[in-house]
Amino acid sequence: MSVNYTLGDALIKIKNASAVFKKEVLLNNFKIIRAALDALKRAGFIENYEETEDKKQLRVRLKYRDKYTPYVGHVKFFSKPGRRLYVKVKEITPVRSGVGVVLISTPKGILTSNEAKKENVGGEIICEIW
Repeated sequence: MSVNYTLGDALIKIKNASAVFKKEVLLNNFKIIRAALDALKRAGFIENYEETEDKKQLRVRLKYRDKYTPYVGHVKFFSKPGRRLYVKVKEITPVRSGVGVVLISTPKGILTSNEAKKENVGGEIICEIW
């Protein structure tokens, strides 16, 4: 299985679990998924995550604004295995008037759009989350 499919599956699992108001979701334990979860945690879209006892999965605690509003409500993918989309730092724009973030794979790791601007790096756009 491709790593890009794995990351895409993980983000969709988070979105779907948020839609039905689950407190936690289990994801496969891959380095790229941990990097994306770190970025989502820094941006405030998830509470936290931890490895399970067997270290094969990650337990992600989801975050909600109120009883009926999840932080991760929508995920829109840009780069796909057949078509990669790259941006320069000047081309990074706010998502949904600053409500959402773009996950960007940069030489400094997976960063949110705000972090990429601060670090002055561009890279491959993975997805928008809002």
